[in-house]
Amino acid sequence: CVLLTLGLCLCSSPPEDYVYQYKAQCYFRNGTDNVRLLWRHYYNLEETDYFDSDVGLFIAKTELGKPSADYWNSQKETLEQKRAAVDTVCRHNYPFDKPFTIDRKSQPNVKIVNTKTLDLEHENLITCFVGGFFPPLIKVTWLKNGIEEGEQVTSSELLQNGDWTFEIHVMLETTIKHGDTFTCRVEHSSLQQPVYLNWEPDVSESARNKMLTGIIGFVLGSIFIIVGLVVYLRSKKTMAHFSSVQNENLM
Repeated sequence: CVLLTLGLCLCSSPPEDYVYQYKAQCYFRNGTDNVRLLWRHYYNLEETDYFDSDVGLFIAKTELGKPSADYWNSQKETLEQKRAAVDTVCRHNYPFDKPFTIDRKSQPNVKIVNTKTLDLEHENLITCFVGGFFPPLIKVTWLKNGIEEGEQVTSSELLQNGDWTFEIHVMLETTIKHGDTFTCRVEHSSLQQPVYLNWEPDVSESARNKMLTGIIGFVLGSIFIIVGLVVYLRSKKTMAHFSSVQNENLM
């Protein structure tokens, strides 16, 4: 189903502020074979009544909309015009809007980031960033060593970029062992086949970092021990010298 929306807004000036809007929505099913037109009226952002081409009449949604719906339903010329709008508005504009809506496709960009410092002993959070795609329907899956992950996967809401493209962030929280391989699989209508982006953690770097941390700790500990030993020996030597001087004075 494809939706095409047209709209108009009329506003008054103080002291009696109000906003009156109408919105025409064309729903296309199977191209132009089955078209439905909804012509909606709003007063101060609240929908009051609407015309439904499937019914052929105006329908009130609020008490305020009942007089309006009754009035428009009594206008034979207006009803004929709205019923004809399925062809004069919806089907007429379909070929002009189709290249920018139905036919428009933008392939997703995929990137994997480890959002935490790599730790082999605790949970890691790996994020698959998928952006720049259109239409918005997309499927993103995490695979660990070729097996699809489920419970440990969370996803952000679908985000609009403001340029008719979308993005989504899909996170996998998992422990990482040496030799593990992670894959972000993306399926989208703009792609002839799914995109597979692999990520292998640099376990050697993690091990080097831990080894470096251990070495630094060992060196610092050794320095403190040596300094303490030197201070102790000097203190002991000073005490021995002081005791010797006292003994000589007594003699």
